[in-house]
Amino acid sequence: MASGANSFFFILGFAWFIQACMAGQIGIRSRLFASDHNQVWLSDNRTFAFGFSPLSSSGDNVNDRFLLAIWFAELPGDRTVIWSANRNSPVSKNAIVELDVTGNLVLTDGAAASVVWSSNTSGDGAEYAVMSESGNFILFNAERSPVWQSFSHPSDTLLPNQPLSVSLELTTSKSPSHGGYYTLKMLQQRTTLKLALTFNLPESYEGLPESYANYSYWSAPEISNVTGEVIAVLDEGGSFGVVYGDSSNGAVYVYKNDNDNGGLSASTNQSIRNVRTQVVRRLTLESNGNLRLYRWDDDVNGSRQWVPEWAAVSNPCDIAGICGNGICYLDKSKTNASCSCLPGTFKDNGGSQCFENSSSVGKCGGQNHQSSSTQFRISPVQQTNYYYSEFSVIANYSDINTVAKCGDACLTDCECVASVYGLDDEKPYCWVLRSLDFGGFEDAGSTLFVKVKSNGSIPEANGPGGGGDSSGSAKEKATGDLEVYIKEALEMGLL
Repeated sequence: MASGANSFFFILGFAWFIQACMAGQIGIRSRLFASDHNQVWLSDNRTFAFGFSPLSSSGDNVNDRFLLAIWFAELPGDRTVIWSANRNSPVSKNAIVELDVTGNLVLTDGAAASVVWSSNTSGDGAEYAVMSESGNFILFNAERSPVWQSFSHPSDTLLPNQPLSVSLELTTSKSPSHGGYYTLKMLQQRTTLKLALTFNLPESYEGLPESYANYSYWSAPEISNVTGEVIAVLDEGGSFGVVYGDSSNGAVYVYKNDNDNGGLSASTNQSIRNVRTQVVRRLTLESNGNLRLYRWDDDVNGSRQWVPEWAAVSNPCDIAGICGNGICYLDKSKTNASCSCLPGTFKDNGGSQCFENSSSVGKCGGQNHQSSSTQFRISPVQQTNYYYSEFSVIANYSDINTVAKCGDACLTDCECVASVYGLDDEKPYCWVLRSLDFGGFEDAGSTLFVKVKSNGSIPEANGPGGGGDSSGSAKEKATGDLEVYIKEALEMGLL
């Protein structure tokens, strides 16, 4: 009798287990509609939601543009999106996402049902999907092996146990005004590898050398003689770092949480677990180029909110491109930054970033290189240095012993748009540059010379602390305790 009872409870428990597993499954032909964006696919404990998220809202007037996204479902306040399939291509209220009969997850939009995005898994055997408690949206085959997962296609956020391999990167949305964007990715050198933050120029620069189109302004410690897989990971204890080696037994911490006793290696094979972490955290590459770790706190002076635990960059002016191609200046507190535009540049739609006005600056026309000094003049920007790529350098003169002659060197070179003068171990240098793309920063020992057209009225740039119309809005305060090493102008071409 006891044996029969045990068998009954075993069968009942097994049936409950199967039902629990099936409860979160999203079957073939399942659909969501942007027109009913309150309909979502939830994880088992309602921690995460997959569905259509309005791009923005104002009062009762909800914007009719949507992202197919994953977000924290139960947190109060503004929605925190941690993944999106179509960040740079929002869809209308006519959009539909479907797990079709071929096992492909497809996002379509408009009367013609144009395909905006898909998982590209037709014929791979996907039979159902699961929105997991880890924040990973997964397509499974009949053997319960993952065919596709959102963790392998990250947007701008890493969640605990989400691996970032050498082939993956976090990216910010492309700027609507100029197309530039930031990335977090592994940079591979000949014998070393390092995790780095990089500012990337718009896609219109494609076809040019990679060393011209991007600039890395922060990096984690280098890893030498790498063997085996290399993965960056945020572990459940709130530490972030890089795990490497054939058995994932090597680890380099970028940030170590004092209360974390688990270690990074334990987090490398946990991506498809359907388990919620005890502490809610996220590591986000923000639109201002900083990488920041947040923890959700249910009691901050009586409120519930995200609390920053760490940031990669403590000085906002250490971030390339934060002012477009303008100059970043810190206030007296050394925490808030403002942007000042270079001569011949302008602000984008009243914003803080600066961009070149091709009718005011540039290289001299035609083949007559002797005409440069008559077509252009030099506008000096005192106490200012500049971030530039290796490809941007025309020449470096070490025999120029006065500041003004560095400006003359640019004026007489038809290809030059600017030059930078400074001292390295009390020895003068003058870098002659063919482009100004990545922005500049305050440096008491340097002078930037910008070539502008002689005709027309072009305002001078404001120096440190300068006001006037060219000063930008204050940037968000950057927090964090990791010391950041930014190379001086002499070394910038080597980054």
